[in-house]
Amino acid sequence: MLSLIHTYAEMLLARGLAILGSFGVAIMTARMLGPVERGRYYYIVTLAAIALQIASLGIQSSNTYLIARTPALLAQIMANSLWLALLAGVAAAAVVIAFDLATGGPEQSFMFVAILMALTPSLLLFLYLSNIAVALNRPRTFNGLIILNGVAAIGAALSASWLAPQLGGFLVAAVVASFVACAVAWVVLAKGVDIPRRFDLRLFRDGIAFALRAHVATLLGFVMGRMSVMVLRQFGEFADIGYWSIAAQIADALLILPSTIGLLLFPALVRAKGPARRYQYKVALLQIILLMALVCTASAVLASPIVTIIFGEAYEPAVAIILALLPGVFFIGVASAASQFLSASGFPWSQVVAWLCAATLQVVLSVALFGQFGTVGLAWIQSTSAGFVCVWLLLNSFRSGLSADL
Repeated sequence: MLSLIHTYAEMLLARGLAILGSFGVAIMTARMLGPVERGRYYYIVTLAAIALQIASLGIQSSNTYLIARTPALLAQIMANSLWLALLAGVAAAAVVIAFDLATGGPEQSFMFVAILMALTPSLLLFLYLSNIAVALNRPRTFNGLIILNGVAAIGAALSASWLAPQLGGFLVAAVVASFVACAVAWVVLAKGVDIPRRFDLRLFRDGIAFALRAHVATLLGFVMGRMSVMVLRQFGEFADIGYWSIAAQIADALLILPSTIGLLLFPALVRAKGPARRYQYKVALLQIILLMALVCTASAVLASPIVTIIFGEAYEPAVAIILALLPGVFFIGVASAASQFLSASGFPWSQVVAWLCAATLQVVLSVALFGQFGTVGLAWIQSTSAGFVCVWLLLNSFRSGLSADL
């Protein structure tokens, strides 16, 4: 038990250090670009992140599942991951570019297209590789990689702030940082491993049935978290996206606690059976409930001074958005434990349906009520939708545990 707590603490520290990189980039872009250009920056990065989620196909989950069961699959899984990152990443980037053009997005340029085409595959490959480190039960390797990712991001952004402190300079810096992180991750994980060049279609098929369910659920959850950016792009202003980006950055930082626990919990639950699995889940669920309640309460108290001191008084409208997002942060944190338990139990389709219903609810309410309640209203709608999926998954997990006891 002490070794598990020590592993959690190490990974939380590492992810906390890594998040400082993204916060450093956020502070620099917020102060040097202003709310409008910061909104443009965040919009483009959000498009890349959406493309990443579309392209991932849930392979990071199936990789974890397969390697946790059969470590000998590492070499071929790494080869498949590289091929998928390149091909699916470019295809998904093209899809979001076409979507942006079709919905009357901002003026597109060669740089806009090039950034998305380069950033999406590199982000996707790093996602695959970092999850492989966890599947191999190498948490310190994972910790080192995500710290490196944060250091590379802040280092590249600092260089951009000196050489080209404009929107384009910071976007190029994001691409460079992602490439560096991918290269190092590949070298570390491929050391002593003979990586084949071919793509193994049979292995891909073995994991895709599990992966697709995980992919749809993860994609829907991500869409819920970024949907408001797209609504603001259509009905609001880039300054609104700038304010939202600060609130979303803080909300994402708060979710590193449950996501870290979930990242380590999933392979442990896959290996555990019967009563041991249910016991581990109940302990993790209680921990997350207590920790998220404490974290969200503290964040509500500190939101105003954090925003005005760190990001500047120009971003004060972000405070109300943060307060409205915090209940959703709590619900998503609690739902993550239930999600990992259900995933380890075979990933029932009811888990996918929960996210689908919640995402649909959020879309309908966001479009219908934005004109009346504005940006803060979008945040409350997001929290309500998160509460919906949290209750659904908790009930499913308790029902699954009860049926296993019978």
